[in-house]
Amino acid sequence: MAYKALVWYKFVVGRPKGSTTTAKARYPQGGILKRKLVITALAGLLSATTGLVGIGGFAASASASSKPIIVGEISGTTGAYAAIGQAAFNSVKMAAAAINASGGILGRKVKVLYGNDGANATTSSLLFKKFVSEGAVAILGSLDTGPTTVAVSNAMKFPDVGNIDEGGVYPNGPTKAPYPWAWSTSMNGYGVGEVIGSYAMNHCSTGLYIMHDPTAYGTTGNTGILTTYTKKTLGDDAITENWSSSSPAAATMDAELTKIKASGADCVEAWLTAQDQATFVNEMHSLGDKFTIIGNDTTNSTGVFASLAGANAKGVLAEELGILAKAPSPALKKYTKAYVKEFKIQPSIWGMVSYDGLMVLAQAIKNGRSTSKNTIKTQLNKLKNYHGLTGNLSFTKMIHTSINGPQFNMVRYNTSTKKWSVVK
Repeated sequence: MAYKALVWYKFVVGRPKGSTTTAKARYPQGGILKRKLVITALAGLLSATTGLVGIGGFAASASASSKPIIVGEISGTTGAYAAIGQAAFNSVKMAAAAINASGGILGRKVKVLYGNDGANATTSSLLFKKFVSEGAVAILGSLDTGPTTVAVSNAMKFPDVGNIDEGGVYPNGPTKAPYPWAWSTSMNGYGVGEVIGSYAMNHCSTGLYIMHDPTAYGTTGNTGILTTYTKKTLGDDAITENWSSSSPAAATMDAELTKIKASGADCVEAWLTAQDQATFVNEMHSLGDKFTIIGNDTTNSTGVFASLAGANAKGVLAEELGILAKAPSPALKKYTKAYVKEFKIQPSIWGMVSYDGLMVLAQAIKNGRSTSKNTIKTQLNKLKNYHGLTGNLSFTKMIHTSINGPQFNMVRYNTSTKKWSVVK
């Protein structure tokens, strides 16, 4: 049964990126959220909002246990992708509150354990195992270290759901079998790459030069690009980046510009962090070079790139989920309104996919009437047309990504309006 709407509440959370409040003040334990609810205020808010937005369908007349259902959430709230990690934490908080306000899952409340992996694979692996030892029935994330959490989930035969790297979900490519214990509601890098490659085939007259990080995230995008860009690329360089740091690699970008200029390419694919994309664009302008710059799905999903690139962001291309270019659904409208009210910032796609991650997990538990890992696996593998914030979500045994190539649009940045618009 699809969720018809959403329920929101006020809770104590950390600072979204861009706030003037310091992260240290809100996160004294280095990014691991302390879940401290203001019970009186929460009760009043939920009472006031129930009926305005509801979720429905999770509660049961009888419960096998009064203990909460524990779920682990892993994201990087520090490092190069801190804004994405914070959006994930915020939205999972909202999803858990919505579920609990509707009566929980099978009559049981949801309790989420939050861990900041700082984009560090070792930390991510330790958090995964820690949460499992503390009774989690599944883990949500992490995008930054997706291949790590997916590998751990596969070794432990334990569900990993939500905002995770699809390069880890499909270790042998998108046409091969996925890891059996990982399901991604996140942006599909293979699909994003396909859109980029198709655009380059039609618009890059002298050729395409590719820069990508050598992790599963970068190689996933690169594989997608090369499935639709059938001409020979004029360069394809793996750029090592430090995801645990937000410091851009200016020297590396200068060296790349020299090589790209010599290649004769008119288009450059910069599948890098938003910080390094901005550094590349700024260096290009300072050297007087001019190329058509194509980013990736992180270029426009937060304000990081546009903020750092400033006027030099003009005309840069990126990709976004097509549903965002349409009139938002009632559920998405309510989510956006509530998110802005709570965090004083516009939500990003990374929050939406994280919200959907917890919701599809909840739906799988409800459908199977059990929190056993094997039941969750069975139910996720046959989830069909769940109405999420990011569209109708489905999985099969062979398809463990809910967002794929045809669902993406190319978009271009307008410095006058400070918005991204769909490229026709």
